[in-house]
Order: sequence, then structure tokens, then C-alpha cells
Amino acid sequence: MSCNRRTVGVAGRSGRRGLSLLELIAVVLLLSIVAAVVVPRLGGAGRDVNVQSCDRNREAIDLHAALHLRNTGSWPQANLSDLAATLPEGLPVCPIDGSAYTFDSATGETVPHAH
Repeated sequence: MSCNRRTVGVAGRSGRRGLSLLELIAVVLLLSIVAAVVVPRLGGAGRDVNVQSCDRNREAIDLHAALHLRNTGSWPQANLSDLAATLPEGLPVCPIDGSAYTFDSATGETVPHAH
């Protein structure tokens, strides 16, 4: 009685090459699940960075306004035109909506935006 044996490879396959349709579907499904989890998180990151950038701009303006008060004895104008020369890149604008910042001399702070 003779017994036919097939050689089994390292991965448990019997001498064939490539992926089966089931293995290919499993890989595609796994990659789509990973993409569904990761992509939405990347999309919202841009807005968070812009909000942080807007906050940093307001802090820089507040600092320059305090220096202006110390040097001149008065707060800058509401439209910040007298600070334009002291800011290295000119007056910044809000990175989210492109609006100009305004200054409230009663509080000594840049007026916050509604984002």
C-alpha cells in the first residue's frame, strides 16, 4: 500500500505560492478598519493646531501691548496699528477665519474670538 504525501511548507501551505482569496479579503478588511480609526483623528488635528495658533497670537499681542504700555504710558489703539512696527512679521490675523485682532484697553487684553 502506497501513501501519497504532499510536502507542507513553513507557513502550512502545501507547495503553493501566493495568497488565497480569503486571506486577501482578511488583509483588506483589517486595513480598512485601521484606516477608519486613524483618518478621522488626522482630520481634526488641523483645527486644533489653528486654535492653538490663534491663542499664541493673542498672547504675543498681549505681551507687545504690555511693552507698549511700559514704553509709552498708554495702551495701544483698538486696531493695534501702533503695534505693527514692533511685531516682527506685522500684525497677525486669526489663522481660522482670517479676521484681524482687536485690543480692549479697559481690560488690557486682546479681544477673544468665537471659534
